[in-house]
Amino acid sequence: MPLAALIAAQDQVDDGHGLRATLPLAGRTLLEYQAGLAIDAGATHVVILVERVPALLAQAVERLRLTGARVEIARSVADAADRLHPDETILLIGDGAVAAPEAVAELAGPAPHGALLTVPDTQDHACFERIDATHRWAGFARLDKSEFEATARMLGDWDMSSTLLRRLVQADALRIDALNPTGERPVAAPLIVADAPAMAGIERALVRRADPVDGNWVEFHLHRLLSRPLMPLLVKRRVERGHLALAAAAMALVAPVAAAWGLFWLAVLLLPLAAAMASAARGLARIWGTGGGLALSWPDLARGSAALATLLLLSRYLASEAGWGWWSVAAVPPVALAGLAGLRPIVRALGSDPPPRWLASADALVWTAPPLAILGGWRWMMVGLAAYGAGSFLERFKAAWKEARNCDK
Repeated sequence: MPLAALIAAQDQVDDGHGLRATLPLAGRTLLEYQAGLAIDAGATHVVILVERVPALLAQAVERLRLTGARVEIARSVADAADRLHPDETILLIGDGAVAAPEAVAELAGPAPHGALLTVPDTQDHACFERIDATHRWAGFARLDKSEFEATARMLGDWDMSSTLLRRLVQADALRIDALNPTGERPVAAPLIVADAPAMAGIERALVRRADPVDGNWVEFHLHRLLSRPLMPLLVKRRVERGHLALAAAAMALVAPVAAAWGLFWLAVLLLPLAAAMASAARGLARIWGTGGGLALSWPDLARGSAALATLLLLSRYLASEAGWGWWSVAAVPPVALAGLAGLRPIVRALGSDPPPRWLASADALVWTAPPLAILGGWRWMMVGLAAYGAGSFLERFKAAWKEARNCDK
């Protein structure tokens, strides 16, 4: 059955932020984090139960919709029931409730429709609603549409979440330990967020998502070293990933203009700075799970085109001084990158080992260029880039050839 999330967003906070759901978190809102938990757990439909829609909440909903999520606003419990499909299983998220992604995924998994996340009844979890003498509710539940409709008909002036909880407890709903949902290893404890300081730990965990988990040496080491100190500041100032990617493209496009005027040093320095800025944009995307910038976009194409144009202008300069053979040398890096791109799906299909981190990429080449130019001048820089690109292509070609021969045996 399809999974729908129902997020309660009705409680106020006393620190001037209005609803709990609109408390600031990593440049966005608590509501967006809750919706992200549900979507990552498999929810294809999100309904937000809120009596009034302040501007901050409306903006958060619009940002969620821009990511492709199907999000609706319900002004009452009856309205929410009308917006949920009869075949949908409901993932209920209490107002301000946050749990570890592993716990939410376990609750949303192949379990009976009636299920609850629970925590022990201890002083550390006193903010959660008590179920019995030994357990409290962690703010997340799973139920079917018929159970929700039956509760909606009998609510009156009762609180929806508490009433649903009581009905699920009476129906002997499955209880899942929110501290160790799979029974294999503990996870982060759930929270009921009451104010902005309570989300400091969540924000730190979100910022850590910006670190790349794959990529070559430039992305995994150099870019991470440069962007990690800046990421909290970018998040705090709510810098948009798209704006940062556009700024990186604009900086890169200045490079061929500078090269056309003979300012090759300026061009060679601008390109790696633009690459670092684009990497920071990918980090911002990873924080909120918007694809991480892995798909090739037109700002990436603009940066690549700028690097290629700069290479061509430098080649023209070298050819005018030392002969047309430099055009052949300059053609090796882009041809090698094209060859690597063509080999990538072939090697993956053949089941080869993951590529080594030292392989050439567009960002690796633009970062390698300045030190080579400093050490040996423009000619040795060009030769070094050509050797780097050719060596990377030969390594992947050798890996594909080896795997193909193994498949034939």
